Amino acid sequence: MLQKLRDQTQSLGFKVLVAILVFVLAVFGFGAFNLFVGGEPEVASVNGEGITESALSLETERERRRIAAQLGEQFDPALIDPIRLQNNVLERMIAREVLGQAADDLGVAVSRSQVDAVLVSNPAFQIADGFSPDLYRQAVQSLGYTAQAFVDETARLMALEQMQNALTNSAFITERELNLHATLLAQRRDVAYLPFPVERYRAKVEVSDDDVALRYQENEAEYVSPERVDVAYVTLSLEELMNDAAISADEDELQAAYAAERAEAPDEELRNSRHILLEVGAERSAEAAREALEGVRERLQAGESFADLAREFSEDPGSASTGGELGLAGRGVFDPAFESALFELEKPGDVSAPVETEFGMHLIELVEVRRTEFPSFEAARADLERQVRERKASELFEQRLRELDNLAFEQPESLDGIAEAMGLTVATASGVTRAAGSGPFGNDDLRGRLFDSEVLVNRFNSPAVTVAEGQAVVARVTERHPPEPIPLAEVADDIRADIELERAQVMLAEAQADALARLEAGESTAAVATAHDASWQTFEGIRRNDAQVPRAVVQVAFGLRRPEAGGKSLGVATLPAGGQAVVAVTRVEDADVAAIPASELEGMRGFLAGRAADHDFGSVFQTYQDEARIRRAE
Repeated sequence: MLQKLRDQTQSLGFKVLVAILVFVLAVFGFGAFNLFVGGEPEVASVNGEGITESALSLETERERRRIAAQLGEQFDPALIDPIRLQNNVLERMIAREVLGQAADDLGVAVSRSQVDAVLVSNPAFQIADGFSPDLYRQAVQSLGYTAQAFVDETARLMALEQMQNALTNSAFITERELNLHATLLAQRRDVAYLPFPVERYRAKVEVSDDDVALRYQENEAEYVSPERVDVAYVTLSLEELMNDAAISADEDELQAAYAAERAEAPDEELRNSRHILLEVGAERSAEAAREALEGVRERLQAGESFADLAREFSEDPGSASTGGELGLAGRGVFDPAFESALFELEKPGDVSAPVETEFGMHLIELVEVRRTEFPSFEAARADLERQVRERKASELFEQRLRELDNLAFEQPESLDGIAEAMGLTVATASGVTRAAGSGPFGNDDLRGRLFDSEVLVNRFNSPAVTVAEGQAVVARVTERHPPEPIPLAEVADDIRADIELERAQVMLAEAQADALARLEAGESTAAVATAHDASWQTFEGIRRNDAQVPRAVVQVAFGLRRPEAGGKSLGVATLPAGGQAVVAVTRVEDADVAAIPASELEGMRGFLAGRAADHDFGSVFQTYQDEARIRRAE
C-alpha cells in the first residue's frame, strides 16, 4: 500500500502535464484554448459523454499547428488532408474518453494532496525560489481553465497514468520465453546485397522536347494554377473586447475571485519524508517491532544514515531500495497515524518515535518542508481584475459571436452593415486557395467555407467561423479567379524530371527482376553482378541492429527463411531514394544464450516485457472500447 502511495506522490503524470503545458504555451501562446464551452453540437459521444464540435475543431487546429512546428519551413499545408486530420484527432479524443471512463470504472483516482504535490513540483510553475503562486495562477488563467477545472484535468491525467502503470508494471516474461527470444534477437546472418540505385538508370534516360510536349498535352488538366479568390472580411476579437466600456470589475467580484483562487490553490505545506517499515503479524508482534525500531533509532543517534538503515531494515519493497524515500506529499495521503507523526516533526532531519499503522511499525524521518504562501489580496488585485475582465470579455465575446453570425445570415450580400452595427473594420485578402491562405485564412474551416457554393457562387456571406481562440471571422468572396493553364515553359523541367524518373524506375525494375531470376536459376553471384555492372556488398555475421547495413536490407534479410546447406535465400529490398536491391542470406547462426552479456540479456528482458505490457494494456483498452457505446455524428 505504501508503495502505491509512493508511486502516486512521485508519479510521472506531472511530466505529461508539463509536456502539455510547454507545448501549448510554446505553439499557441497564452489564451490558446478553452475546453469548457458547453451547449454545442456534438460530433461524438462515449457512453453518453459528448465530444463537442468546438472541442474537436480546437484539437484539430492544435494538431495542425503541432505538425507545422515539427516540420518548420518544410511544412506545406496543401499536403494535409483536413478531413483525414480531423478524423484522426476525433478517434484520439474518443480513445482518451474511453480510457478516462475505464479509470473511473476501476476506481482509479488520486487525492487532492497528491495533485497539489504534482502542481507544486511542476517546473512550469516554478521560479528560482521555488513554486510561484502568481505564475501558477497566471498560467492556469491564460490556458483558459478555471482553477477547479485545471486541478480536475491534472487529476485525470494522473489517474490515467496510474491506471496504465498498474496494468503495464505487472507484465513479465519467463526465463524460457527470454531464452527462446534471445536466440532469435541475437541471431547472426551472413548477408549480401546487390544494389540497383535509381540514379544509375536515370543517367541512361534521354527525354526529348517532344516527349515533354506530349506529356504536357496529354495531361493539360494537371498543369493549371489552383482556383483563387479575393475576399473581404470582418474579425471579432476577444482581445479588443477587453477594452469595451461594458467590461469592468467591482470590489465584490474581485473578493469573490480571490476567495475562489485561495480555496483551489495547492496546499501551502508539503513534506518529503523517508520511512523504515517493519511488518507486524504472526511472526513479529507490535512490541517486538517497536523494540527493533528503537534499536535502529539508537544507531541513527550515533550518526548512521537513515537511508542506509532503511535499505538494511525496511520491509517496504517499494521504498527500501531507495532509502525509504516517499516523496512530497500533503495531508490526506498517508495513514492518519503516519500523517500525524510526520507533520509533528519540526525540522528536516528529525525522526519520529515508532508509529503503528495497519501496515506495520514505522520510523519516519522528515527530509524537507516545502511551504508556499498565497499572495495577499492587494498583491493579487491586478491579476484578479484581469481575470474578471477576461471572464466577462469571454461572455461578451460569445454574445457578440451569436450576434455576428445572425447578422451574416440576415444581411448576406454585404459586410458594410455588419461592420457598422458591431463597430468592426472590413479588411481584404487576395489569392486564397482551397489549400492555403494567410492570416485568418490559414484556418482550414474558414477556407472551406469560402469555396462552398453559397459563398463562392452566390456571393453570400460566410457564417461566423472561429479561427482561433477568441477570434471569429465572417468573410465574403469579392473576386473569383478560376484555374488557368500554366505555360509549358514554366513546368517543362518538372515534366522532364518526372519522365526521367518513371523510365529509370522501369529500367531498374527490369534489371532487378532479371538478376533475381538468374540467381534463382542457379547462376553464380559473380556472373549476375557482372551482367548488370554492379558489385555485391557482403557482410558476415550481422545482427538485427547492425548499423553498417541499410535498414531495409537488414529487415528483408532477417525475414528470409533459413537457407539450406550450401544454398542461399533471396529477397528484394527497397532502398532509399527509390532504388532496389537483391538480398541474399547464405548462413544463419542462432545465438548461444550463455554467451550473451548479462547487460544485453537484461535489455532484451526489458524490451520483451515492454512489448508484453503494451499488449496487455492494448487488450484492456480494446475490451473497454468494444463494450463502449460510441456514437459518431453522420
